[in-house]
Amino acid sequence: MNDDGSHSLEISQMRKSFGPNQVLKGIDLTVGKGEFVGLMGPNGAGKSTLIKILAGVYEASSGTIRLGGSAVRSLADSPDVGFIHQDLGLVDWLSIVENLSLGTPPKRLFGPILNKRAEREEARRALNRVGLKLPVDMLVGDLTPGEKTLVAVARVFDRGAKILVIDETTSTLPPAEANRVIRSLSAAAESGATVIMVTHKLSEILDASNRVLVLIDGELVHDTPTRGLDRASLVRMLMQHEAAGPGADSLAAGRSAGEGIIELRDVWLGKLGPVNLRLNAEEVVGLSGLPGSGLHDIAFAVNGNLAPDSGEVIPLRPGLKRALVPPHRESQGGFSTLTVRENMSVSALPRWRRIGRLIDPRRERSECADIAGELSVKPRSIDTPFDVLSGGNKQKVIFGRALLRQPDVFVLCEPTRGVDVQTRSEIYRLIRELTAKGAAVLVASSDAEDLFSVCDRVALVEDGRLQPLRHVSELTASELELMV
Repeated sequence: MNDDGSHSLEISQMRKSFGPNQVLKGIDLTVGKGEFVGLMGPNGAGKSTLIKILAGVYEASSGTIRLGGSAVRSLADSPDVGFIHQDLGLVDWLSIVENLSLGTPPKRLFGPILNKRAEREEARRALNRVGLKLPVDMLVGDLTPGEKTLVAVARVFDRGAKILVIDETTSTLPPAEANRVIRSLSAAAESGATVIMVTHKLSEILDASNRVLVLIDGELVHDTPTRGLDRASLVRMLMQHEAAGPGADSLAAGRSAGEGIIELRDVWLGKLGPVNLRLNAEEVVGLSGLPGSGLHDIAFAVNGNLAPDSGEVIPLRPGLKRALVPPHRESQGGFSTLTVRENMSVSALPRWRRIGRLIDPRRERSECADIAGELSVKPRSIDTPFDVLSGGNKQKVIFGRALLRQPDVFVLCEPTRGVDVQTRSEIYRLIRELTAKGAAVLVASSDAEDLFSVCDRVALVEDGRLQPLRHVSELTASELELMV
């Protein structure tokens, strides 16, 4: 460990309980200067709770936090520490320089006159530090997701942060943009900054970090140098038993599809088109593309959420039922004020109707509990408020809602975004079971592992066109990676 003590972080016997539920069970951890530490673990393991305690959102039930040797209640008020969450805290309708200046004392020439030139020069220096060559007067809303993330990184560095805590910030980024962010963070660590990054992406841990911490059921069970680790050994650490990694039994084995279920014929969605796509029973079709390509628009059109400008979406089965897992669970998927049960059952209420159109609450609870158990949602109680769940468990609940609807067509956008290795394997298993039961599945994903693991045919959305579908058996893993 390269540590001169100037900005080391020590956590000792940290515990946190919510009522009878003990989430953290005595965490001991020391992170030193210049370290790039990856924090991993199953959904519900306590990662988010740990980060929220460090950020001052929660208060630990017991234990101590020391920063540079001094005891602190949290890291929230320290100028040496910067937090970057999935919600980057940027304002889209303000410029880059205005976002970088928010919350800081204004630079003045004299009296009330602001020194705009100094603000812009400082903003340029901040962007240069993270490798961004952009006009500082550009609106943040016009940036790509990866560029926005780098602006958030630049902001914490500009405010003097020497310790960066990154909480799944890359989970929603396509590989190329995520790699750009990781390279910037690695360069910061090489320059002496401390980086603690929560992620589910194995490649990020193996490529960038020098230490990996594995948190399982509230306990730190592994604290291991990354050097010498490979993908298989990291998967075993995360799953705590010998198991094939996700994707080990790909569906790309030339299985034949069933009857047609739904068809898009000469569909135009804005500048994207014409889209001609047929989804068949017992088949998984995968689509990929860069942000802004219209990838998810095709998925929404299949599900009926987005009406095409022209062309037809044609159901090929009478009484066709569809279900959607949207790409952004926080803003599109869940109802934060409702419980797990209510979030799961909201789209499937007719199946529990009794005489007089009343809902049979016993059947509703039983079937929601069964699905929650099958998906290993944590905490286990289906009366848990949705907004207290970890990101991966929210994804499981939204997936459970789609399962309860029992549709003919499943439209799955970024189905494994932000989930741990074991949950990813479970989702892949469920997709295989859905097709075995006769469903048609559309997977719209920027994750090559999703495409390679569960899809029979895949296509790229590029330059306003849906490219021809190709059987996965015709592609190599590197070709799939290039697709995204």
